[in-house]
This record gives sequence, C-alpha cells and structure tokens, in this order.
Amino acid sequence: MSRKAQSHELTYDLIKRAVHGEPAAIEEYLLHYDAYINSLVEYETTGLDGRVYRHIDEDMKVQVQMKLVDALQKKWRKLI
Repeated sequence: MSRKAQSHELTYDLIKRAVHGEPAAIEEYLLHYDAYINSLVEYETTGLDGRVYRHIDEDMKVQVQMKLVDALQKKWRKLI
C-alpha cells in the first residue's frame, strides 16, 4: 500500500505516543499533515517552454515540520 493510499488518522493514542517521543508515532503524526505542509511550502516556476512547474521547498518543509513537532511537545504535553 502506498503512503498516499494509507489513512493517517489522528487518534488520542497516536498523539500520546508522539508526545512521549516515539519516533514511529511522530512520523505518522507528520504524515497526517504532509499534504497540508506541502501546499504551504509549494512554489511555482515557469520553464523556458512556458509550462508552469510546481516545486516543494524541502528546507522550508523541514522547518514547518519541526515547528509542528515542537508544538506537539509543548502544547499537548500539558494536556496529556
């Protein structure tokens, strides 16, 4: 099954495991938001042929993911 075909549902158990630092849970948490993060960091360029190409700024994507994990650790830890 491809990553896009999988359902990444946010559950209390997943968030709890991610807050406690389980790497697999953090990865699944980030995969839940992957499409949204990609839409935030996407930019367009126009090629010499006039076609529009969409690219993902990988550096910015990592920054957004780190902010999301930081918020997970700080905000959710108080609630769990």
